[in-house]
Amino acid sequence: MIGLVVVLVLGVYPATAAILSRKDYGTFAFWKLPNRINYCGRRYYDSGAQTGSPALFESQDSDKAAHWGRLSWTFSGRSIYADVSPLKPSVAAVCTMALYIPIGGGRWETYVLSGGP
Repeated sequence: MIGLVVVLVLGVYPATAAILSRKDYGTFAFWKLPNRINYCGRRYYDSGAQTGSPALFESQDSDKAAHWGRLSWTFSGRSIYADVSPLKPSVAAVCTMALYIPIGGGRWETYVLSGGP
């Protein structure tokens, strides 16, 4: 029984994570940083690392009603954060303009909205 559980964990999860990672993040390499992130009906593309704090990222957002928070996790357990608008997304209003994944040392990988609002 324990052998079956080990086989499932070591075999099924990586295969499933790789397939779903390709769909959601643009890469089969689920253990790496995503190439893109699909969130709230929009697509966000990697635009490189940025140094700063969540307070700095919040101050850059023009929507003062927005709030900073963790949105989700990648398949390898990396947290995805954003300054999210409480408004219902529409053609004119989006959930957020950028997503962030902490990469250590006060640095964040930044993902920006494709095509703008």
